[in-house]
Amino acid sequence: MSDFYLLTKPQCPLCDKAIAELHGLTLEQPIRLHWVDITQQPELQDEYALLVPVLVRAKDDAELRWPFNDQLMEFVTA
Repeated sequence: MSDFYLLTKPQCPLCDKAIAELHGLTLEQPIRLHWVDITQQPELQDEYALLVPVLVRAKDDAELRWPFNDQLMEFVTA
């Protein structure tokens, strides 16, 4: 099972859309999704405040920035 981190912040409509897109994927292998509230970590807030949502793949720290578009399935199955 692959781990992913979704960088989010409270009251973020785009983050809600990103979560809906992730839940809508039909995957052969399940993924483990962790939510990371960037407002709880100053270093993340400084770097990602204007970029969330961002999906981070744990195995290689690759990032997929919003909008995910057609790249989402390829990103989570790579």
